Amino acid sequence: MKELGVFNQLAQLAYIPIYHKLLSGAIELDLFSQLNTPVTAEELAEKKGWNCSNTGYLLGALYSLGFLNVKNSKYVNTPETCKYLSSDSPYYAGGFLMTYIQEDSAPMNVPKLVREGPDPSAMDQMNQSLDFTQYGESFRAAQRGCRQQEILSIIRSLSENNQIKNLLDIGCNTGLLGLAVVGDSQDRHGVMFDMPPLVPLIQESAEQMGLSDRIEVKGGNFLTDDIGKEYDLILAVSVMLFAKQNMSEFLKKLHTALVPGGVVVCVGEGIYPDLSAPWDMIMGYLPYMMQGMDMSVKHGEIEEAAKSAGFSRIETRTEILCSGTQDIVIMRK
Repeated sequence: MKELGVFNQLAQLAYIPIYHKLLSGAIELDLFSQLNTPVTAEELAEKKGWNCSNTGYLLGALYSLGFLNVKNSKYVNTPETCKYLSSDSPYYAGGFLMTYIQEDSAPMNVPKLVREGPDPSAMDQMNQSLDFTQYGESFRAAQRGCRQQEILSIIRSLSENNQIKNLLDIGCNTGLLGLAVVGDSQDRHGVMFDMPPLVPLIQESAEQMGLSDRIEVKGGNFLTDDIGKEYDLILAVSVMLFAKQNMSEFLKKLHTALVPGGVVVCVGEGIYPDLSAPWDMIMGYLPYMMQGMDMSVKHGEIEEAAKSAGFSRIETRTEILCSGTQDIVIMRK
């Protein structure tokens, strides 16, 4: 975002709410799935029973933003749009976006917070937004598609990939990320671990993917309860924030649970301590920070804790995922 400069950011700021409404509306309509082959606004409106004039305005606006190409009045997805926004694509990101762009999910009255400090009345709503058990299917939609493919790409890039037989997905939410890794090889098995209320949701995910006979679901507190052992791989995606108070001890627990040569893959925020980057992670966590909830994992924080925990080789790379710019920390026993 810095690269745009201050003036370019300000010049576009007034239109961001409309941009948000336009994209979320198109995803809700599943519009992009109708545009894998060229079609005119009139043809699309007639097929779907939509208003012809407004269908044309929507398509034109998306063309102006670069989501669509047009030739002879026929609109069609760009290759990148087809990959990420057509709902039949394995890389579909619409489910993730629709889960996390809900308005007012994290209230933030900036002037009030700056003048008066954290607002206790807003804390309940923000804590509720962290209660993953209440969202069920929407969080499954957020893990399906693009996020599964990103995790698979990370795991397939590991030199140990072919040796992974037994894995743990810790704090797995709906389980779809770990399940994708289990399903990537016929001789893999896994443990999906998260809060007890999520157990039925994880079991249902396994049934949907046809992997119930190759996974075990455990419910509990992964910070304090037994997580099992003899794992070749442990996935820890966006969970290290829950271990911030004693990260070294938590990583020691993961280290102990691995076989010799085992690997832990952490995906986290990687916010620089001086708040210089990455801008998207800072924006995502700013409402919580300003309410006194500094949950974000800082750049280098996992690596320092991993050294104390006894990991012999630590590798970090920063990538733009569908969830934003994040650190991927790979720790080997």
